Amino acid sequence: MNKACITIRPVDSARYIEIKELYKKNLAPLNNYIEELQWWNKRVNLVSRDVSRETLVKHVEHSLLLLLVPIVNEAACIFDVGTGGGLPGMPLAICRTDQFRQRIVLNDKVEKKIWAVKQMIQKLGVLGVDAIAKNAATITQGDVDNVSRGTLGQPSATICITKHAFKVDQLLDLISPELTNEFVFLKGQAEAVEEIKSVRGPVSAVIYSLDEIDEAAFYRGKAIVHLSR
Repeated sequence: MNKACITIRPVDSARYIEIKELYKKNLAPLNNYIEELQWWNKRVNLVSRDVSRETLVKHVEHSLLLLLVPIVNEAACIFDVGTGGGLPGMPLAICRTDQFRQRIVLNDKVEKKIWAVKQMIQKLGVLGVDAIAKNAATITQGDVDNVSRGTLGQPSATICITKHAFKVDQLLDLISPELTNEFVFLKGQAEAVEEIKSVRGPVSAVIYSLDEIDEAAFYRGKAIVHLSR
C-alpha cells in the first residue's frame, strides 16, 4: 500500500535570485564546461547529438536550480546517478563556494561517458569531484568514499541527485538504502506526482514548481523534487 506524503512548496524567490547571480559569477568556467560538453558530445554522444549550445546553457542553468533545495547545499556528499555528460553534477561542482566541504561523485554505467567526464574534470581543473563507471544498483557508501578519497578523505552521508534519468520507482529500486534515502531530482511536476503515488512503501516528497519562477517554455511544467524514504 502506498503511503506517499506529497507537499507542494513555493520556491524561495530570494534564493532563486542568488542562484542566478551565482551563475553569472561562474560564467567563464561554466562556459568552458559547455564547450567541453559540446566537443565530447560529438564523439561520445553524452546528450542529444543535435543539441544546440543555447539548449545546453539552459540545462546548466536548470541543474543549478537544485540549490533551491536546502539539503543539496547541506549535503557532505552528492551522488549524481545517470549523469551522462555531467548533468546536473558538474555545474554544481563548478559553482561550489567551498570545493573541499562537499564532495560530488558522478555516476553512469556507460564507461565511455564516464571516461569523457573524467577528461572534462581534469581539463577544467574542478576539485572535489570524481566519476565512477558502475551500475548504480551495486554501489555502496564504501564505493563512493573510495572513489573520492583522493580529493576529500573522510566518509560522509550521501544524497542522490538525477536529471530526468529515471522514473521515481526505478530510482528507489536502484539505489541501496545503505547508500542513501534522500533523493533530489529534476522532473516534470505532473509525472513526478503520479510516479510518487505509485511507489510501494512510505515516502515523503516536497515538490518545488519551476513554473512560478520562470515563464520560459523550457521550464514549463518542470519541478524539483526532494523525496525521502
